[in-house]
Amino acid sequence: MKVLFVFLFFSLITYAQSTTSSLLWEIKGPQQTKSSYIFGTMHLMDEAHFYFPKKLEKLVWTVDAVCLEIGDVQHTLINPELLMLKEGSFLTKLSETQIDSLCSWAKIQLLMDKDQFITNFSKAKPFLIYQLILQNELPSFLQSQEIKMEEILAAKKKNTTIGLETIESQLALFDSLPVKSQINLVMTELAELSNVLTNFKLTQENYLMNDVDKIHEELMKDITDPYFKFKFIDERNANWIAKIRKMTASKSILFAVGAGHLGGENGVLNLLKKEGFTIIPIDL
Repeated sequence: MKVLFVFLFFSLITYAQSTTSSLLWEIKGPQQTKSSYIFGTMHLMDEAHFYFPKKLEKLVWTVDAVCLEIGDVQHTLINPELLMLKEGSFLTKLSETQIDSLCSWAKIQLLMDKDQFITNFSKAKPFLIYQLILQNELPSFLQSQEIKMEEILAAKKKNTTIGLETIESQLALFDSLPVKSQINLVMTELAELSNVLTNFKLTQENYLMNDVDKIHEELMKDITDPYFKFKFIDERNANWIAKIRKMTASKSILFAVGAGHLGGENGVLNLLKKEGFTIIPIDL
């Protein structure tokens, strides 16, 4: 499976910057001679409304390197073993009602009866089920800003993208959640199935309008678990700062990360300011 599979999850749980409408920023450390840049992405977008501004395309051509959350996204494969439990089954932790709900969904979407579903997914991690639920509800034709950047680099015969994280570290984030929280995430998504596409379209509309306050407001309504917010947003933001500082010491880098990581008190932009970086919004 390609890493894009995982991006689907991370794109829907991030929230957008709440202090300004700009998605693209120039950043420069106090000891640096070259400017770098950071762009807030929506990892997956409906092909009919795909957004890739000209200024972003120009930067991809001109910077020394492009850094994504995970580098070389087009060719990064997920080890199937990372999506399976080494022992036990999360299905045994579900109530009879929850099992029935999952099996009803599987009968319609996966064309599996109850016995087939349990046989095929008894060792699956909740994350895999969560991904399948999302994939079946989103538009059939999606495009990725990250992949577009890599295609531009390939056309220029430049090295492909580098990464702030690995696929293994991203999957480990989900594994770090208590099993109860993982199951709750799956069952909540299943219960709100009719809202998946609606919420995706709303997020996309706000993104296309650079209405980041609205995106923040809408998506933060769904993040009620403090540990979830800490692990998936705040901790990752903090971990990236030292990497950004080191990578930009002598090179011009374009960073492209989920737009939700930019804003807020513990967002990347504010953390960069605290590190002495000058940050300047770029009008798109």
